[in-house]
Amino acid sequence: MQRRTLSLIAIPATLAAAAIAVPALAGTGTSPAAHVARTRTCNAVIVISNHRRIRACLLRGPRGFTGPAGPRGATGKTGPTGKTGKTGPAGKNGTNGTNGTNGTNGTARAYALVRPTSPTAADLIGASNITSVSEISAGGSNGGVYCITPAAGITPSAVAAVSSEVSYSAGGAPGTIAVNAQHTHCPASTFEVDTYTPATTTLATGYAFTIIIP
Repeated sequence: MQRRTLSLIAIPATLAAAAIAVPALAGTGTSPAAHVARTRTCNAVIVISNHRRIRACLLRGPRGFTGPAGPRGATGKTGPTGKTGKTGPAGKNGTNGTNGTNGTNGTARAYALVRPTSPTAADLIGASNITSVSEISAGGSNGGVYCITPAAGITPSAVAAVSSEVSYSAGGAPGTIAVNAQHTHCPASTFEVDTYTPATTTLATGYAFTIIIP
């Protein structure tokens, strides 16, 4: 029994890239135009069968299954920052809010300007709900201690605010004015205000002041 030998010979690149026309299978009696329309191309190879060289056509087989995905590649470098975009148009101004209502006027329950007239006397100017003031000699011949009596209903435990007044002070110079909440020299029913020569602890008369009891 004779054996047949089938071998494939690699064709040079110039030939492997070539394609040959293969007529498609068709019935007899077809027109030349139909024959040309059915012509297919394929890659040509040389097959050796029984010591004979045969030029054969390799047709593409069916597509194989898709292989599994490969491992994920490394993350690439971050690209350069893009250019800053143009500034957008300014927004419209909002509507003005409504004005708030005015608060009630503040009031002081009592106030007065105290003007010393001697080392032992003083008077009130523009007083409201303050009935009297007296300067006592607690500071010796220098005076400087004032007992101020408020109107009924205002207790001496209420807060009082005092400040220097220049135009009625001796020599037109302000003194140091302070409220004495302990009533060290005055009756407990009055407000005590002490006046000092500036930058000292020496009580002294002649310094006018205002007092406000809110």
